[in-house]
Amino acid sequence: MKSKGVMMSWPDPHSILRHFVLLKYLQVMALPLMNGLLSGMGALASLYTALLLNSPRASRKASSVLLGQLAQADSLLLLHWGLGAVRPALGVPQEALEGLEHGLLASHRLASLLLLGCVSLEALLVCRRPAETRSLRTVHCARLASTTVWAAVALEFVVLRTSEYESALRDRGGFITLLALTCTFLAPFIQILSFCVTLMLWLANTWTCYTIFCYKPQRQTSCYH
Repeated sequence: MKSKGVMMSWPDPHSILRHFVLLKYLQVMALPLMNGLLSGMGALASLYTALLLNSPRASRKASSVLLGQLAQADSLLLLHWGLGAVRPALGVPQEALEGLEHGLLASHRLASLLLLGCVSLEALLVCRRPAETRSLRTVHCARLASTTVWAAVALEFVVLRTSEYESALRDRGGFITLLALTCTFLAPFIQILSFCVTLMLWLANTWTCYTIFCYKPQRQTSCYH
């Protein structure tokens, strides 16, 4: 009986993950990017969620993989804060790393939106077509989607940051010059594509949040598990 009581006192993973997703919807879409309080709460929630998903109680499903990757996206936010804290101690001018710090925030937002979109899609499939989409909602597909997301985020970061330092890099010669010129050429297209994708993801995630959490709350027990 004692062990049973201890088991019952443990936090419910389903409830925690659902509140984590709600917090991410609020952090990524509803409030400004530089809201320090909400960003800090999101980072702490991500850390707790990552520990929970690595515990024996967490199920090994596609939703667990996607939520774990969403939690890991806040590592970019921590890197941004760490860079801002270390820069004055090293005596580096703010202008020298301003582009890098801004790039980390932009990558964090893009990664969060993309991964939140994957989580939203998985939740919709569970709610609307659970049997028909079972073959798509696998751990392998979730890992493949996560890898694609991080590859896209890394590509945007490298292209945009390299294009910012094009004037300094093109004098190096060889491959570095070619890389700088290529990134400078691609940068406007990447920015337009990123803006369009961000807008579509914002709209899609907003609709999903309303559909799952507001319009049909009775189906929540099957959406995040």
